[in-house]
Amino acid sequence: MKHLKNYLFAFGCLAAVGLISCLGDNDSNENNGLSRQEVGMCYTAMKGDYTGKLLYESVNPNNPNDYVDTLDIAWSVTADTMIVINQFPQAAFLDEVQDSTLKAALTEATPVPLKVDFGFYKTSPIAFILYPLTINYDIEIEGVAHKASLAFWYNNYSFGSFDTSNRSFQMQMIIAALYLDESTSRNYLLKSGTGTASLPLVFTNADLSK
Repeated sequence: MKHLKNYLFAFGCLAAVGLISCLGDNDSNENNGLSRQEVGMCYTAMKGDYTGKLLYESVNPNNPNDYVDTLDIAWSVTADTMIVINQFPQAAFLDEVQDSTLKAALTEATPVPLKVDFGFYKTSPIAFILYPLTINYDIEIEGVAHKASLAFWYNNYSFGSFDTSNRSFQMQMIIAALYLDESTSRNYLLKSGTGTASLPLVFTNADLSK
């Protein structure tokens, strides 16, 4: 594999709403321009359990031209109109954690689900904007309990598509920040500690061997 950008929505899903870059939790998942009936049809078509691959950027020490690694992943479109990625793996972002003590604590943390609200904006193929909710990890550093929070970009930065003809499911999400104890003064994914990151993730059930 080469660079993850080669996979970032090679499946042809491009957000149609205005460019609004938002960070953090979302309190609205409006379905842009679709009727209630269309939304219901899209949801019924997508509902179910899926297995596939998570693609994320990671340098291969044996091949400097290989910037992508993969993990087995499972997700569900649930009855409460949410996408749930079961046991989201810390490996997808650990290489970017700049504090070695925090990195070690996160390595030992129990994986937790990534819950994602979504809103449809197209019916053929089905396309949707994703609103990943912040993941909170309970960790311990030097005997003291802490909470590490992983935040994502959403709207045009996180979106997906679903092909009803072959149940091909694709999603892109982008990690923005890692905070500690609800303080946003330091982003532990950046050497400078300030600003927002851009770590892309691709979820797909497509056969990557082709």
